[in-house]
Amino acid sequence: MRKWVGVLLALLVIGVAIIWGALYAQSTADFMGHDRQPIAFSHQRHAGELQIDCLFCHRGARISPVASVPSVYLCMTCHRSLKEQTPETEKLLAYWNDKEPIPWVRLQRLPDFVQFTHEMHLDAGFQCADCHGEVERMSQTPRAATFEMGWCIDCHERNGASLDCFTCHY
Repeated sequence: MRKWVGVLLALLVIGVAIIWGALYAQSTADFMGHDRQPIAFSHQRHAGELQIDCLFCHRGARISPVASVPSVYLCMTCHRSLKEQTPETEKLLAYWNDKEPIPWVRLQRLPDFVQFTHEMHLDAGFQCADCHGEVERMSQTPRAATFEMGWCIDCHERNGASLDCFTCHY
C-alpha cells in the first residue's frame, strides 16, 4: 500500500510540474504562436533588399534604453507612395486609416532587474547584428538570442567589458 502511495505522489508531482511549466510557457512567449505579428514584417525586405538602416526605424536605440518600434506614421512615410499594395501593406493602411497603433508583439524582453541600454552598446561600437543576428536575411523576426545572463557575460568577457554585477543590475 505504501508503495502505491509513493508512486501516486510522484505522478502527482510530475503532473503539477508539467501543468506549471505549460502555464509558465504560455505567459512568456515561448510558443511560436506568440511570436506572430499582426503584420508579416520582413526585415529581409526592409533591411536587406532596401538597405534601410536599423536605426532609421528603431530610432529610440540611440537615445533611450528601448530601441522602440516605428510608429505607423514612420512606416507611412515610405508606404504612402507605393503604387501597388500587398495584403500586408493593406493591413498597415488599415491601421493608418483607423488611427490605431500596430499591436506589435514584443520579442526581446529582459527581466525587470536587468538594466540595459542600446545607446551604451551602440556608443561602444557594437552593431545591431551583434546581438540580434543578421536580420537583413530574415523574412520573419525570430528571437536572435536568449539574452540570458550567461550570454551577456560571455560577450562582456570577450570584449573586456565590466563583469561587475552593478553594471547591469542596479
